[in-house]
Amino acid sequence: MDIVKEITKWLIPVCITGCAARAIYCLILTSYNEDDAPMYKKRAINAVKFAIIAAVAETIKQLAEAYFNGGNSI
Repeated sequence: MDIVKEITKWLIPVCITGCAARAIYCLILTSYNEDDAPMYKKRAINAVKFAIIAAVAETIKQLAEAYFNGGNSI
C-alpha cells in the first residue's frame, strides 16, 4: 500500500509539469506555423484544462481521505 501512496504523491506534479510543457510547446508551434495555429491553440487550452481537472480531482481525493480516515491522509 505504501507503493501506491508514493505513486500518487508524485503523479500529480509530474502530470501538471507535462501539461505545462505541452501547452508551451503548442504555443511555440503556433508562432511558427500560422496555418495550423487554431489547432495548436486548442491543444494548448485542452492541456491546461486537463491539468486543472487533474489537480481538482487530486484535491477532492485528499479531502475525502482526510474526512473518512480521520485526518490520516497521504
